[in-house]
Amino acid sequence: MQLPWSFWGWLLATGACQALYMGGLAWAYARGDVSLLYPMARALPVLWVPAVALLVLPTPALDLDDGLGMGLIAISALIMPLTHWRAFRLESYLTPALGFVLLAAAGTTGYSLIDKRALSLMTANGYTPLQAGLHYMVLQAMTTWLWMWPLVRALPSERLAARRLRYTSAARRAWLAGAMILGTYGLVLIAMSSSADVSHVVALRQLSIPLGVLAAVYWFKERLPPLRLGAIAIMLTGLALVAW
Repeated sequence: MQLPWSFWGWLLATGACQALYMGGLAWAYARGDVSLLYPMARALPVLWVPAVALLVLPTPALDLDDGLGMGLIAISALIMPLTHWRAFRLESYLTPALGFVLLAAAGTTGYSLIDKRALSLMTANGYTPLQAGLHYMVLQAMTTWLWMWPLVRALPSERLAARRLRYTSAARRAWLAGAMILGTYGLVLIAMSSSADVSHVVALRQLSIPLGVLAAVYWFKERLPPLRLGAIAIMLTGLALVAW
């Protein structure tokens, strides 16, 4: 099955966005709590993807539930970094960790929209949704590596960390994490190729947020302030409204 040349351009672009996402998330995790940063990185694209999709993709109009859900997500994102209400000031948001989260969220927004476009080209050229998702999953992983490897080589600190990683037990965990990322996003790609609206797929995907928070509390012994716990509940309500 022949694919147009534009498909390969989209494939290169999605690799760049994946590199932004993975680099941003890794650098954010090195500077803050996963129970704060993971929900932010996962929820912000739910706001950004529809906003960009309305401009560049033929997508169904958002309804009242979508708007209400996105409003709740925006409110929860403002509350999440606060430890208590009196801490509501600009400095609470101007941190390196949250800056890298914004980078990761921008990468997620980019690759979500690009992947939807690329998968549409595949299905329009004879691929079934399952074939498109599985083939594209492998191709995307390869182009992501093409962007990530020069980035790691160009940054001395990352180059040193990669060299050290090869000689520790953490290398096996890194391979396992990579396999899990590849497999789970493959399912997302199949869903994208079967769905008319990428915004809803992105929203439903974010139901992983409570699992990520629970994992951070259990494995990393992170403390959940009551205000953050309430913000996560608001966020999940918003995500449910958008997804359903």
